[in-house]
Amino acid sequence: MQIRKFEDKIYEELKKNKLFIFKIKDLCLLLKINETKAYNIIKSLKRKQIIKKTGKNFFVFNESNEFIIGQSIHYPSYLSFWSALNYYGFSDQTPKVIFFATTKYSQRINNFKYVTISKKRFFGYTRIGELIIAEKEKAIIDSLLFPKYSGGLKEIAYSLQSGLKEIDVEKLIQYGFNVESKAVLRRLGFILDELHYKKELKKIKENIGKGYELLDPNLKRKNNLNKKWLLDINW
Repeated sequence: MQIRKFEDKIYEELKKNKLFIFKIKDLCLLLKINETKAYNIIKSLKRKQIIKKTGKNFFVFNESNEFIIGQSIHYPSYLSFWSALNYYGFSDQTPKVIFFATTKYSQRINNFKYVTISKKRFFGYTRIGELIIAEKEKAIIDSLLFPKYSGGLKEIAYSLQSGLKEIDVEKLIQYGFNVESKAVLRRLGFILDELHYKKELKKIKENIGKGYELLDPNLKRKNNLNKKWLLDINW
C-alpha cells in the first residue's frame, strides 16, 4: 500500500484516539506498521507541510491548536497565567509565550513555558473541549502567585477589573486562601480594595501576617508603604 493512501487514515486514527501530538511509535501502534514505514510516512507528511515537529520527537498537524499541543507535550499541566487571562478576554494583550502550570519541572519547549507549582496548588482547572485550563478565578490567583508570568501586577489588576462581572469573587477569595500564600492575600486584598469591593476584605486582612513586601516582586522598591495591606505599592 502506498504512503499516500495512509494520510487520511493517519489523521482520522489520531483524531479518534485524541492524539493531537504523537511520536513515531504511536503511528506504529495505531496503524500496525513497522518503524521504517512510519518514518517514511512522517517524511512524506512533513514534505507536504501537513505536519510539523514540535518539542523532542513529537509531531503535530499544522492545523493543531497550540494550547492543546502545549498541554500534551508536558503532563500534567493546564493553561494559566497570562495565557488564560487572554483566553478569557480579561487581558487584551496576547503574550508570545504560552504559559502552563505544572507540578513537574520542564525546561521551556519552543514557545511553551511550564511554571512549576506545588501539588497542593495544582487545582482549580477545568476542561473546555480538549483544552485543560485554569478556571477564571484560579487564573487570577496563579497570576498573583507569580506576577511575572502574567505581565505584572498592573496587568493582573486590569484583568480582574475587566472580568469582575464574570468572576465568582467568593470563589476567588477562597482560592486565594487555598494556595496558602500571604503575598497572594495581600495583593488580592489590595486590588479588590482599589476596585471598591468590600465584602470579605476583613477576612483577608486578618490573615496577611506581619512585615512589608513588594506589591510587584519584579519591580524596584519605592518605599510607598500601604499600612492596611502591608505592601510597598511599587507599580
